[in-house]
Amino acid sequence: MVEEDSQVIVGDINGDEEVNIIDIVLVANYTLEQAELTDEQIEAADLNDDDNINILDIVQIINIILEN
Repeated sequence: MVEEDSQVIVGDINGDEEVNIIDIVLVANYTLEQAELTDEQIEAADLNDDDNINILDIVQIINIILEN
């Protein structure tokens, strides 16, 4: 369960307050079942709010990076 007062930055999986390639790697490893994520990381990784973390979320993270 994510604490109510915690602030999740969408796309920032590792919590370093930046959306970058490391976040893509974490989500890719999670989708390949090579890593586990915390509830807070899952919330940050589900960019399209479909309760499923997959390639569509990775594409959205890439778009965030390219827009910056």
